[in-house]
Amino acid sequence: MNQLLPALSSESLKLKRTLALWMVFIAPFIVILLQFFILYDRANFFAGRDAWGVLMYGVTSIWAIFMLPLFITLETALLSGLEHSGQSWKHLFAQPIPRWSVYAAKLLTVMGMILVSTVVLVLGEIGAGKLLSDLRPELRFHESPNLTMMVRMATMVYLASWILLAFHTWVSMRWKSFALAAGVGVAGTFFAVFASGARIGKFYPWLFPVNAVSTSPERMKLAILLGIIGGAIIAVVGCWNVVRRDVD
Repeated sequence: MNQLLPALSSESLKLKRTLALWMVFIAPFIVILLQFFILYDRANFFAGRDAWGVLMYGVTSIWAIFMLPLFITLETALLSGLEHSGQSWKHLFAQPIPRWSVYAAKLLTVMGMILVSTVVLVLGEIGAGKLLSDLRPELRFHESPNLTMMVRMATMVYLASWILLAFHTWVSMRWKSFALAAGVGVAGTFFAVFASGARIGKFYPWLFPVNAVSTSPERMKLAILLGIIGGAIIAVVGCWNVVRRDVD
């Protein structure tokens, strides 16, 4: 742990005033804003329904299937891009700390950033619901939100995304091309649209976050299990691959 703390401290310092840090708050805000305007514009259609449930499932679905995979792609690419653009990998790996700690610090930093975004998402849901209850009284936002369900759904999506966090951290650190790192994430998210209705959908990593909130208990448990275990395996393999290679 003592070897990891200096690397984590270095990562936190490099994040200041970067786009990667701002995106932690911008990405969930975009999803909240989108669902807010959907409910605001179609208030009469949703009148009489469980407005908190509509808001919660709408926000979580958009976040899980589109925004989160692309957000992870962007954050990992931006974080590794700080080193790629400055040609500083050799300097980092020459520090008196083991190479694995540099890799682990990158991964843990990204995981922490996505966790903060998840918290922002839940808080944003509550804020949007409270605001809509004043602006659109016909919506049933008078009852208290189911905070337990909100936190539970957000947590399941986050855990299922660990495999994407580990995979994109490895890709972004292994190859210096931002276009390659971004292209892999965009392609994975794009094909998720077609894989969602196929039998392979429950084994497709980019669908794990949305599968984690599936109405099928089997699909949900499988997504979380594979997300966590797959993330751990890829993290170890990716770390081994990156720290063993020569850097420019």
